[in-house]
Amino acid sequence: MSDSGYRWGRTSLQRLSTCHADIQRLMTAALEHPDCPSDMTIVYGHRSNAEQAELYAQGRTKPGRVVTNAKPGQSRHNSWPSQAVDVIPYINGRGSWAWDHINPMADHIKRVASDLGIQATWGGDWRMGDGAHWDLRR
Repeated sequence: MSDSGYRWGRTSLQRLSTCHADIQRLMTAALEHPDCPSDMTIVYGHRSNAEQAELYAQGRTKPGRVVTNAKPGQSRHNSWPSQAVDVIPYINGRGSWAWDHINPMADHIKRVASDLGIQATWGGDWRMGDGAHWDLRR
């Protein structure tokens, strides 16, 4: 067991395994750190172009709200291994998209990234405000 008491579930581990080694190292260190503010779950690692097309269509040609501005092949998730990961807090047995849960998690991940010397960008700092998204700086 980690210092935080949290560990990745099977699905999160599978999704994280599709990501660049630095993302794997960062997210695992953040989750296991004793100051981790909550459990976490991986929503996406690598996405195929077909999966990206489905997400891009949402809010445009399909029902729902717009969730990405990246067309297939334009997302850092579309590379292999993925240069991006979507991670959210896991609160009371469910993933949470609430900013009051995401912000403390993001502050924590930023501190861990700095400690590890990993340059990562948080989507919550973007105008669109994608609180789940992290990618390696180019």
